[in-house]
Amino acid sequence: MSCVGGPKFSELKRGDKVKIVGYRTGDSQYKSKLLSMGLVRGVELSVLQVAPLGDPIEVAVLSYRLSLRKQEANVLMLERI
Repeated sequence: MSCVGGPKFSELKRGDKVKIVGYRTGDSQYKSKLLSMGLVRGVELSVLQVAPLGDPIEVAVLSYRLSLRKQEANVLMLERI
């Protein structure tokens, strides 16, 4: 599945809503951590807050809140909703 026009995680702003459409190549160990937290294809994320210096970003996902570092979470392929 192509995600040419989708934003990178690091480009998200407060209030953005996106859906996970896949994973880019990257750190497979970190990818496993994201998958174990429920960040699988089709899951929607809502950006709640961005830290004052821009990193990390807090998102609402499933029934919880999660803070992710931009650089590590850029492995997510996203689509705006």
